[in-house]
Formats: sequence, C-alpha cells, structure tokens
Amino acid sequence: MTSIFRVHPAINFARVGNSEEYYIAPETAAGELLDKETGLFGGLPIKPGTEDTPITANDFRDQTPDQKVKRQAARFRIFVYEGIADYRDPTDCPPGKECSSGEVYPSKVKGKEVCIGDVVDGKTVTDIVWSVHLANKKNNSWSIESANGQEEGIRAYRNGQTPPIRNPSYGSMPNSDDRLRKLVIDAGPRTIKSSDNNVIVDFDAATPSTYIDNTGNIAQADYPVSFPADHFENQNPSSGDITTLGQMTIEPGSGRLIVVGGYGNAFAFVDADGNKPELNDAIDNDGWFDDVSDGPVNAIVKFDDGSHATVVAGWFVCTDPGYAPQIRNVVSTWDDVFNTWVEQLGLVPQLYSGGKYDNDYQASFYQDVMPVFHGAFLQRWSTNLPGQAVNGHNWVAAIQPSDDPTKKIPNFDSLIRDPNDPQQSEEGGKKMPLALGDAQKSFLSLTTTQYFLMKQWYAGRSTTEDNERHLGVGEKLDKVVLENCLGGRYSPGIDLTFIVRDINLYHQKWHDGTGPFRINQQQLDYGNANVGQPFLNIGYIPLNRNAVEPGDLSKFMAQPWHTDYNSCAVHEPDPNPPGNNTLYWSWPAQRPVQVHPADLCSFDDKTQRWNLGGQLFSVRGKGTETEYPQEQGRFQQYIDYLENWHKTGFVIQGVRVMADQGGNYGDDKFIEVASQYESEGDIVQPWPTSVVPEN
Repeated sequence: MTSIFRVHPAINFARVGNSEEYYIAPETAAGELLDKETGLFGGLPIKPGTEDTPITANDFRDQTPDQKVKRQAARFRIFVYEGIADYRDPTDCPPGKECSSGEVYPSKVKGKEVCIGDVVDGKTVTDIVWSVHLANKKNNSWSIESANGQEEGIRAYRNGQTPPIRNPSYGSMPNSDDRLRKLVIDAGPRTIKSSDNNVIVDFDAATPSTYIDNTGNIAQADYPVSFPADHFENQNPSSGDITTLGQMTIEPGSGRLIVVGGYGNAFAFVDADGNKPELNDAIDNDGWFDDVSDGPVNAIVKFDDGSHATVVAGWFVCTDPGYAPQIRNVVSTWDDVFNTWVEQLGLVPQLYSGGKYDNDYQASFYQDVMPVFHGAFLQRWSTNLPGQAVNGHNWVAAIQPSDDPTKKIPNFDSLIRDPNDPQQSEEGGKKMPLALGDAQKSFLSLTTTQYFLMKQWYAGRSTTEDNERHLGVGEKLDKVVLENCLGGRYSPGIDLTFIVRDINLYHQKWHDGTGPFRINQQQLDYGNANVGQPFLNIGYIPLNRNAVEPGDLSKFMAQPWHTDYNSCAVHEPDPNPPGNNTLYWSWPAQRPVQVHPADLCSFDDKTQRWNLGGQLFSVRGKGTETEYPQEQGRFQQYIDYLENWHKTGFVIQGVRVMADQGGNYGDDKFIEVASQYESEGDIVQPWPTSVVPEN
C-alpha cells in the first residue's frame, strides 16, 4: 500500500495589514450557521494559538497607540491518504485488465493530518520540511481594462492575444531581462522545519534563500532576490516602503505552517524615461508596486529510516484585508472554481457529463441552495438596500427544506437571473443577484452549476442530506477558504480573478494522486539560480499551457490594490441599460459600502435589546465629499486611500461585539467596529440614484 501526502488547503489566503500581529485565516464558511443556540455565523478568522476560536470585535486591531490592522495569516497542514494510489484513472487502465474506478471527489480515502511521531506505511515521521517561494509580478503583467474596444477578462487572451502590457516604457516583451529584473518583486524560496520552535523566517532581502534539494536536504541558493529599492527611488515614501513580502513560522505544538503576507504598502517609481508615476486609474497604474504576493507551498515528510516523501503542493495568496469576513458572496470563488471543474474537468460526473447536466441529480438544500439565499440575505449589512428589498431577502433566507419551493417563490424565472441567457445580464437589476456583473456584463448571474442546482431544488429534486459530510477534513478546508472569497464579478476582483475559470491554471490529471484544485506548478531548479540573472520568467498566461510560477496568481489584480478597493463602492452598470440611473454595488459582500456603525446603535431599556442607528459609508471622512451620488463612499483622490486604507472599519456579527451595557449586540445584526474615520456628511439614504448637476 502506497500513501500520498497533500498540503491543505490547496489554496489559502493571507491578507495585508500594517501591524506586526496576525490572526489565522477563517476555516469556516461565511454565511454558514455554525451554532443555532448562539446564532453564530461562520467566516470569522481564528485567534492564533487556538484550534478554532473565532476572533471578536477587539481582535481586528492591535493594542499599539495607533491600533494598527492585524494581518491575516494562512495556515497549512499536511494530510496523508493511505492507499489512495491504488485508485487509478480508468482511462489509464491497460487493455484487458481490470482497474479500480479511479479516484473520485470526494475522495474514497479520507485523509488524516500528519504530525511528527505518526507512523505511516510502517515508518515514523521524524520531521516535515516546508518550502515557500513568494513573488509579486503585477508590474510585469498585462492591463486589466480593455483598450480600444478589446475584450476584457479571460476573453482578452483568446487566439494567442494579450491585452496591452503594463509599464510599456520598459519594453514590450515581458520575458526581457530588464523587465524581469526591475519589475518583479522576487523574495526567492525559503524553508522551515516543523521541528523548528519559535523560528521566524522572513521573505526579505537579508534572509538567505534556501530550498529542498533532490536528496530531501535543505540547501542554500545563489538566488537573485529583488525588491523595488534595488532599482528605484521611492517617489511617494508616505505610502510606505516594500522591503519584505512577509514571514513564515511553525504553529507551536502542531507543526503546521503559518505564512503571513505584507503590510499594505505601496512603492512609486519612475518610468524608463524618468517620468514620475500618476495614480489616476482604478485598476491599472503604471509605476506602482504593492506588497501582495503568491507562490507555491511545497513540503517533504521525513522518516526514521532516512527516507522522505514528497507532498502534493498547495499555494499561498496574499491579498486585500477582509473587512466583512462573515458576509458571504452570492457567487464565491469556490462557485467559479467548482463550476470550472464540474463542466470541464469531470469532477462530479453524476452531476455533469457529456456536455450536459443530469436532471436526476439531487441538489443539496444546505450546500447548494441555502448559501445563495444567505448570501443575498447578508449583503443588507454592507449595502443600503431599501426596506422592501431587505424584507424580500429576509424572506428567502427563512425558506426551510420542508417548504414547497413553488409556494415560497411563485415564479422562479422572474426572481433569479439565468446565466444561460446572455440577454438577462443586461436587463434591469430587479432579479437576483442584486449586484453588478462581470467584465462587459451589466448584472451579476449565478454560475451555470449554481443555477442548475437551484432549478433542481425548485423542481423538487433535492435532498436535505449534508453533502459535506462526505468530504475529508482536508477537502473541506479546500472548499471553505474559497467560499470566503469573491466570485462572479472579476473586474478584476479582490482575492483571485478570472483565471480561476481557466483549466490551464490547474493540474488537470487529478486522478494521478494530486486530487482536484491544485495549481499547475512550474518545477523550478534552484540549484541553477544565479544572483546576476533573473530566475523567474513570464510564467502563466491565460488560455496557454505555460506552468504557473510564484507571483502568477496575483499578477492579474489591480495595481496597486488600494485604487480598485477605493473605487468599488456604488456605480451605474457598465454597460448601462437605457434609461437607468439606479446605482448598484460591485462587491456587496467583500467590499462594504454602507454600514451600521456600532456607536450609532441605541439600547432599549424596555426590550433589553440594541436597535440599529443609521448607515454611514464604510469609507468616509475628509477627502470623500462629493455632490455626485455615484462617486460617494470613496476618496475622490486615489492617493488619499493609499494614505488611509488602514482606517477602514470591519463588519462583524453583533454576538461577537461586547456592548457597554454588558452582553453583546445580538446575533440578528452585523455592525461596523474599529473604524478610525471621522464621519463626513449625513446618514446615507436607501438605494441611491445617480445625479449629474446641471453645471
């Protein structure tokens, strides 16, 4: 019997903050009711040093005089799948021989977490060696916004085409030495052992680059580490310097890996002609670095007989802060990834095969239907929905599996937008989901898999069986972390972007022991690194078979991330349907727009309950003032958000907020805490419309 080892989650997310302190990324799903007694919803990050204790309102910031924003760390574990190699892909079965049915999802073999001292295949685990390589390639990538009517998103890469390149003054070829040397932040590889206690390894220029060689030993690389100050003078020092992409350490007592990302800094540099950078665009700003990053998480397991086993790698991504971790996206990154794997990579053949969905497939009410309704229900806490819409969302969120869908929703087609009908993405925003659409689509739609499963439920073909009970612990982690990230509207997004819909991003032969959702990692020979020569290359290109290098997942995001976050408050649709002047939200779950601050709530002595106050814009204060409703809820100059992003407050369920009167604010409300903005302007009004003054 041969065992296979895998890193879980397959992809995990850290988030920037300006504090040295951190909490652990959530390992429960936003929008999921965890505890009926307390009413606690999932999605909250975890207190460091604990297995699963959710943070409270007091944990978003540290206790320094400035009360800085804590970073979110990604926690990785290794699971062993004993005997899983005996399950083969039936297409690889030799003619005339009987083979097993092949590995399926969820796995037939449930993984077990590996710790030092465990016995696997008759051998004792003596240590785990982890290797992580972080990079930021945003400046040596392509623009997100279309040019001259060009397609956006993944369609811009069809037929071998690419969008315009960023920072063109440094040349048009992304694989040129000059661009690779100057425009890529490359911290190089680092290693750490699970047996290391109280060791912190930095991804900075001073820490030696180390890797795991072919013998399973740690070796030092002659690696060309590169940071902005190696090539440029910072043109805007007030937005910080970039001297590190983060740190990694071992969680005490467990041997798990903890990886923390950057500090939310931005570094401005001149172009090749010496011109200083501007900051005028929501997405593509040449001449600006930020300190997000991504890269592979590799490992080996060492045994008492001197042998070692290679572990199927995971991937680390560092991105924007999570300002509303418990509010679920109606379409999450998981929904897009799952849709891609179902329709193109044969993940669940009993659901989809031969180019069509199986009408006999039973949807799960709790895993396929309720998350959609809970996503709609929860977005009221980060937008200013009118009362009628709030009541409607509350109504669908209260639907139970015992209810007759056709009585609760008399006309399904008039309620939920059909993703199979392109025309519906351009229709008015009276259907769900109530948010703006993807590139060149006016309004958001569910994925085709989500929509099919919702229709199955509506037709009476659903079950109350919890499909997730079939998932192993590691597989559940793979899913949960992606459920907590933005999907659907990749313009370009917050966590990951349209690349999650490209099968070339993934290792596609998942039956070979890797399992699903693994990044198609480029194998790098660090023994050939040379300090005088750039090591990383162009890497992954959408709709292209190039393998994925460090920095390739985050390079398609906004540069810097701050401008995109600032911009995505309220908008008119794009394209805007004729006659529409109603404003909508880009990312109503991930990017709070209008919030209920805790300090505006009032306590009712008679009922002994807290009542909500009015709503304010999440981003507010001096510099946000405007007479244009379509420009509210953001700084009018992008540079101001670079200076103030860390003042933004967090939205958290009232049950995790202790009130002055004792007790908490209740499980029935999600309120803003820890904002450092001073309010400017009046309480926001429900559902604004755009106004253009006559002058």
